[in-house]
Amino acid sequence: MEKKKFKLGLVPRLLIAIILGILIGEFMPEWFARAVVTASSIFSTFLSFVIPLMILAYVTMGIADLSQGAGKLLLITVVIAYASTLLAGSGSYLVASNLFPGFMSPEAMEQIAATSNISLSPYFSVPVEPLLDTLAAVLLAFILGLCLSMLKGKEIGTTFYDFMKDFSGIIDKVLHSAIIPLLPLYICGTFTDMTRSGRTFAILGILWKVFLVVIIMHLICILIQFIIAGTVSKKNPFWLIKNQIPGYATALGTQSSAATIPVNLECAKADGLSEEIRNFVVPLCANIHMAGSMITITACATAVCLFP
Repeated sequence: MEKKKFKLGLVPRLLIAIILGILIGEFMPEWFARAVVTASSIFSTFLSFVIPLMILAYVTMGIADLSQGAGKLLLITVVIAYASTLLAGSGSYLVASNLFPGFMSPEAMEQIAATSNISLSPYFSVPVEPLLDTLAAVLLAFILGLCLSMLKGKEIGTTFYDFMKDFSGIIDKVLHSAIIPLLPLYICGTFTDMTRSGRTFAILGILWKVFLVVIIMHLICILIQFIIAGTVSKKNPFWLIKNQIPGYATALGTQSSAATIPVNLECAKADGLSEEIRNFVVPLCANIHMAGSMITITACATAVCLFP
């Protein structure tokens, strides 16, 4: 009987990357830390180049593969995404404005500001500009997807549909062969830079209460959203949340919705979502459903405004 190969999950690898980044930034010589930051910077450039192509491929095919109601589904998704974002931001402001004055001080903001301009520079960078920015990719994907949804099966749409299907397959291969395996390197470099500059311990040591409140608000928001989703889909919301842990861990480590797209696609697959829906919703909502970012940015902005 063949033994199963042990495979370390994404969340443990991300946690290891965070710990390694802090240790490298704190204890390793500067030349080594800069080498890690250089590798992370190169991957970041590659990721920035691929993300718009990923959005273009997945959102286009997600809309095109919907046999009917593509425009209606798009409208419903946009309305829900923006409504959720506004509610999350409003809730964050109410919590932050009432809680933060009790444990914030002007000295805390000054200590953090002192580290803002300190950063490790990579040895070299690769100046590769993305072919599209993310919003242009979303807009183009809307146009192509809606048109292909109407023209698919007719003479004018078949050839281009096949091209986009092959293009989506290529991006899928890049996603699983390069991006997901190298995400821990990106996070490791980020925490190496933050630790070396002093931001990691300055932020955690001074604003840990703020970030604890932010994380709690994130978890409450996730719980509410997944209870609603589980009720509608008749699935256990806690099982869905368990599947989402890698996506949330990646979002915390990268602080980038776009960088989290590949991991969230895998989470949606584990939830049992159809390929058409997850390829349509995940890349799209990474750019329009900003509930987590709204909670974080609103809370941090409120903290800063309390002590001008």
